[in-house]
Amino acid sequence: MKYEQRLKKLQRLLKEKKCDALYVDDAVNLFYLTGIQLSAGVLLAHAKGAFLLVDGRYIEMCKKLSPFPVILTNQFMKSLAELISNECKFISRLAFNSENTSYKSYLLLEKCLAEISSKLELVALDNPVKQLRSIKDKNEIALLRDAAALGSKGFDYACQCLKEGITEVEVASELEIFWKRLGSKGLAFDPIIAFGSNSSMPHYRAGDAKLKKGDTVLIDIGVNFEHYNSDMTRVVYFKKADPKILEIHEIVEKAQAKALALCRPGVLIGDIDRAAREFIQKKGFGEYFNHGLGHGVGLEIHEWPVIKNIDPWKEIPLEEGMVITIEPGIYLPNHGGVRIENTVVITKEGYEDFTKRNTKPVVIN
Repeated sequence: MKYEQRLKKLQRLLKEKKCDALYVDDAVNLFYLTGIQLSAGVLLAHAKGAFLLVDGRYIEMCKKLSPFPVILTNQFMKSLAELISNECKFISRLAFNSENTSYKSYLLLEKCLAEISSKLELVALDNPVKQLRSIKDKNEIALLRDAAALGSKGFDYACQCLKEGITEVEVASELEIFWKRLGSKGLAFDPIIAFGSNSSMPHYRAGDAKLKKGDTVLIDIGVNFEHYNSDMTRVVYFKKADPKILEIHEIVEKAQAKALALCRPGVLIGDIDRAAREFIQKKGFGEYFNHGLGHGVGLEIHEWPVIKNIDPWKEIPLEEGMVITIEPGIYLPNHGGVRIENTVVITKEGYEDFTKRNTKPVVIN
């Protein structure tokens, strides 16, 4: 039933865009619309329904699982053209996802459609399914809540692994094994485990640095559970804390609180980013907050929308059902950094925090 409901939402969006159908060929959107994992396939979603085109590797499975009629093919474009020519003659404007459909696929699609009719028009849309995916249904919210709970357990475990002499990559490896044992599908992204001055690099990747007394430890981690992802960041201190890093830790914590206080339906994304960013600027560290405040989370770790006070995001209002991160940070080059990241879902009254872990400075002994 949920896939039919998602199709109806897509049909309404296509009507707004004055398109008769959408060509879907990327794996994540195919999964969202059908519930089936495919490495190759095409969904023709149109005003009256949908058809799923797959090759022989998937035909048996799709006939059992697909919520829409399934067509066997080994020539996707040719079969799509035949389908439009015979079953879907009403299609005159066919949309495609300009973000994911390759240029090669576009040229093949254009050629096949031209053989049917010179009046068929291809329309480029900026990933319309991704916009639909930004509003999670109850089932998705429950899965994201479970993924976050597993992610937080992983944070606890990573803290338990912190022993003098252990390397960043060893912590990351132990964490992946821990999650796998608890039923995860895998990592949402390569863990950022950063010791000491390495924590000043926002997108650092775990390396061979060994943990020593007095190190700041930045832990940015996420796990994939039942296809949905978690994302969280915390900073802890091994044996003792650096006073300068403690200073920025308090600022980042308060900046995040100011942004979270605005998280409710109708508030503009730009206002949320500005609340955290201006607070950090007033404290004298504006130049050291060098990334967006957050992003959507779901089937992909980075989804629509981006939480940043720039076009095209700043005028977009939050909506009930959006799941986003709020993750301000301050990074002092060659010294260390602090980022605090929570994943929240926007509710009717405000938000629910999925990341149920302390944001205060913690010293690991």
